[in-house]
Amino acid sequence: MSSHSSSRDSSVNGRRNFIKQGAAVAAALSLPAFPMIARAAPPVIRYASAGVVGPGELETVIFSDWFKANVLKRHGKEYVIETTTARGTPGVATLLAAEQADLGTLAFTSLATTVAQDAVPGGVTAVAEIHRDAVQGYASNPFVVLADSPIRTIADLKGKTVAVNAFNGSVDIILRIALQAHGLDPRKDVRVVEMPFGNIGPALRQKRIDAGVLAMPFQVDEAKKGGIRTVFDAVGVVPPYPVLFQSARTRFLKSQPAAVRAWLADYVDAQRWIYDPANRKQVVALTADLAKTPAASLDEYFLTAKDFYRDPNATISAASLQPPIDAMAKLGLLPKPVTIAPYVDASYLPHRV
Repeated sequence: MSSHSSSRDSSVNGRRNFIKQGAAVAAALSLPAFPMIARAAPPVIRYASAGVVGPGELETVIFSDWFKANVLKRHGKEYVIETTTARGTPGVATLLAAEQADLGTLAFTSLATTVAQDAVPGGVTAVAEIHRDAVQGYASNPFVVLADSPIRTIADLKGKTVAVNAFNGSVDIILRIALQAHGLDPRKDVRVVEMPFGNIGPALRQKRIDAGVLAMPFQVDEAKKGGIRTVFDAVGVVPPYPVLFQSARTRFLKSQPAAVRAWLADYVDAQRWIYDPANRKQVVALTADLAKTPAASLDEYFLTAKDFYRDPNATISAASLQPPIDAMAKLGLLPKPVTIAPYVDASYLPHRV
């Protein structure tokens, strides 16, 4: 074949390719334009915990990175949870009031105070229980004394010094209720002092206080050391009540009900996963790492009858919250009585048996 013929064939092929390309472009341009449909990002839930990482606040274990990746099947699809840590439940209430958190961990004391003061714009609603106190056969926060102390009954606390972790906190209210029930004036007959839970055991052994309350895991640690005994706990002082529970800004509930339901469904599923004996070893290891506590110590009580009672469905009720709130009002710790029923709504929880 001559070079002239080869050149001509190349030229023809080039024109054909150009025409084909042009036709393809024209066809593409003639197609109707369909915009790219972007999938909406899942709603964000800003959650404020009360400052205790690990077993004391089981929700902090459940919204850890490992659980998000391996257990929370709705996370990242139907909601995204972003967490912050407040200083106790009063700090959580402050964040809810400032609309800097959507959900958070409250106690009956902080909920009642928030409601009485109308502190959260649009209101606040308790939606799910975390754990319960005063349940027979399960852990409670005991008020303890040294084994050789002359204090044997609640009435024997008259004239003594008793330590709680926070004035007007839940264990302080339980103490005041118990004192009143035994004819003592909490303001005049007993000296109540405030100190961190971790300092109460050492202060008792150094005889700087006569009695004090021990929360988990401190009550386990101090019991192992020996030399102390329990005078009373919440069992028999008040009916079973939620120590901690999840609460939300009511406006957020109304604006993002599906996201809240998805989170609470994941929460209940995760709690059941945690209580599955097949997962115990892994749960203890994960929780110990989060709480910076030895796994062996945690294993002695966590998720057993030595731990607080947790409802499998995280159900919360106004009936369980009202008695300790009424006691707060009777003790003069609220500006007015509070009927809590309008501020409790368990309907966002999955309905299971």
